Amino acid sequence: MSESIKPDWTKADKNGTINIPDELDGLFNKLGFQLRFHTFSGKNEIQTVVDMVYIAQKYFKEHPESLNA
Repeated sequence: MSESIKPDWTKADKNGTINIPDELDGLFNKLGFQLRFHTFSGKNEIQTVVDMVYIAQKYFKEHPESLNA
């Protein structure tokens, strides 16, 4: 994604805090867990990314309103 079209919430404030929209918190937590899990699970990077894409697909099917965040 180009820097010029990234939404403002993707940028850290002066304190280094990034405020993710509430409707994306669940997805953020699920993807963060998968990323941390990868470091000790032995899964390869491709399988981890595939799993994360599946999680995102499932999340947006269950929470279509989050697409407008």
